[in-house]
Amino acid sequence: MKLLTLTLCSVFALAATQLVSADEKKEAKPYPLKVCIVSGQPLDAMGGPKVIVHEGQEVKFCCASCQPRFDKNPDKYLKKLEEDS
Repeated sequence: MKLLTLTLCSVFALAATQLVSADEKKEAKPYPLKVCIVSGQPLDAMGGPKVIVHEGQEVKFCCASCQPRFDKNPDKYLKKLEEDS
């Protein structure tokens, strides 16, 4: 039971940290690419993009599983946005 409680708390905490307020989205630099910043797949390849704001920059992924790869080394992926501009 303790394990279940800890797991649920962890899941809810993770979900809460990924919520982006409407104000943050309005103030964020728009995402210029038509593809996932991590995989290069079309943003609608997995049923619609996952959107976050990272340090004032809107970032879109083709699916939620791409975000952990981005989180490990965001600078690597954000360079793609610099190259595009």
